Amino acid sequence: MNRQDYQDAMESIVPDPGMEERLAGAVAIPQKRRYPRTFVYGTACLVAICFVVWAVAQYSLDRGETLGAMVPPVDAVVIPKMKLPKKSNAMADMIGLVVYEGSIYTQTSTRLTPADAKLLRGERLGRTKGGIDEWSKKTDYEELASSIGQVDIFAVNGYDESFRIMSYHEENGEIYAELYECLNGITIHSGEDLIGKLRLKNRVQSVNWQPYDAWYYSKPEFGELASNEFVDSFVAALYEAKPFDRDGLNTDGIYERDKHLQKMLFLTLEDGTEVRLWLFPDNYVMYVGAPVFFQVEEQAFRALWDQML
Repeated sequence: MNRQDYQDAMESIVPDPGMEERLAGAVAIPQKRRYPRTFVYGTACLVAICFVVWAVAQYSLDRGETLGAMVPPVDAVVIPKMKLPKKSNAMADMIGLVVYEGSIYTQTSTRLTPADAKLLRGERLGRTKGGIDEWSKKTDYEELASSIGQVDIFAVNGYDESFRIMSYHEENGEIYAELYECLNGITIHSGEDLIGKLRLKNRVQSVNWQPYDAWYYSKPEFGELASNEFVDSFVAALYEAKPFDRDGLNTDGIYERDKHLQKMLFLTLEDGTEVRLWLFPDNYVMYVGAPVFFQVEEQAFRALWDQML
């Protein structure tokens, strides 16, 4: 399988919501781009089988129940520092993973084009050693060990390298780049502690959205929103939003409840990065890959939500 086939297969995988929730606290799930792509059936199916072992049972609520009334907000959500496993597993084969300065960075759902990647490429930080797979031992997780082979790692201009780094190389005139983020070892008191790292405020240039079913079934159905005061107010409210523990909301069935109402929001920033947020009824927002939800102030959330009908 060549590099492009592997990338296409990974981006074509549509994980079960329960599996995605389970992995969110440990790894960032590679997600589809919002641009139509050809589904690589055979390879994607084989890869998807590897993910099934992480699928977990979900609980559903009656429609009249409100999640926010059942799961109390907390003063802070602590995402512990990811511990290096005594023995790895198949997850390391399927998820991009890099060890840098003692922290584990995982492939993010945020996308960027090759041209934007070249502009965002910052200082060279080193070269990965590769070698992490399902047979890896704890001692294999040394500095710059990875599951992505040998590739140069760079800082990302405009972003703290303790949060985001980039793999980058050029081959036969083609640019291959991926973003990796450290979404562990942090304490979240409000949306700003996580969402602020993405630098959304006053930088949104375009907004697209997709109904959950269209995203799940890889349908090229997108809506476009003007980047206006509704978007600005939503982003500002997201910075102030209260964190909710993922596990509590999962137990109450947030992934399974009213799936047809859930939406994917794509915010393209002025530097070309495309940030995806998962929107749920009851004003909940999730940045995919982080094991925490934010409940946004109702008026700001609803004003944006009503534009996506």
